[in-house]
Amino acid sequence: MEINSKLNMKIIKKVQSHGANSSLYIVEDTQLKEIFMLKQIDKNTIKESSKYFDEVRKIKDIENKNIVKVNYATYDDDNIYISMPYYENGSLQDILQSRNLTVREIVKYSLDILSGIYYIHKNNILHCDIKPSNILIDDYDCAVLADFGSSININSNGVGKLKNVYYKHIAPEQCYSSKVDMRVDIYQFGNTLYRMCNGEDEYNRQVKKSKNLPELKIAIVNGNFPARKKYYPHIPRKLIEITEKCLNVDPDNRYQDVLDILNDMARVNTNLDWRYEREEGIYRWIKDEKSIVMYKKEGTWRVKCKIIIEFEQSFESFSQGFRYIRKIIKEDN
Repeated sequence: MEINSKLNMKIIKKVQSHGANSSLYIVEDTQLKEIFMLKQIDKNTIKESSKYFDEVRKIKDIENKNIVKVNYATYDDDNIYISMPYYENGSLQDILQSRNLTVREIVKYSLDILSGIYYIHKNNILHCDIKPSNILIDDYDCAVLADFGSSININSNGVGKLKNVYYKHIAPEQCYSSKVDMRVDIYQFGNTLYRMCNGEDEYNRQVKKSKNLPELKIAIVNGNFPARKKYYPHIPRKLIEITEKCLNVDPDNRYQDVLDILNDMARVNTNLDWRYEREEGIYRWIKDEKSIVMYKKEGTWRVKCKIIIEFEQSFESFSQGFRYIRKIIKEDN
């Protein structure tokens, strides 16, 4: 016997999503009187009806605080619907679009994300779509890995086949092969970590340097996107090294296991409370009552510091100013 039930949802708001074949909404379940996130997937994008709920099946039995829970799944004539918890904090993408993170926040969210990735890898699942918009921030300020629409199962050799790819986070090896392993997730985490370190404005400026997707792929394969060694002065050397290793063009030279990234990330312990801001040609770093401001005036770059006392220094070039700020922040530890 089959029961055909009716589910009533009231759409409260459509949420910005980068899913090619799906939409995301904040909805009210009018029967339960609760607010949920609802993912709507066009049935026409799934060739076989037996695969309608593949995304849900992959994670339905996973019990991990850093993996999104699925409340239930259903369908109608046109769409598949997946209901998930609603978090008022939104996604990591929402935070990055409004402000930059402190180093402490970068480390904390990274440990959460990595814990989720480590868990699914142990269950022979690759996420394959790790990006800020697919990382939710729950009511306890923990990062939760969501949207398993692109996820795949890997075989006994740790290899799987992947078709659809988020263009900004394509790993170099994906530009010439559909075969992937866990190092693709590691590369995508590296891209996400880079965005947390440098902010969305800088990342998107780099994206726009490529006129089209083929040009972006060339930049990725050559290791020119995202720009290596380009980090703001408050980002600790250890955090830069982790990011660069995750983003290595050669998969064999990346981290080979998420556990190793977790261990290295736990050792990042400098510059934790510095945060970077930028507005109209002014670069600013803030930590409690301390501040460093860099701006250009009369052809020279000025760096004004308020650490113990307030002082100002002039530099001929932008890079000289950045090196000086990096030194000041390092000495503050």
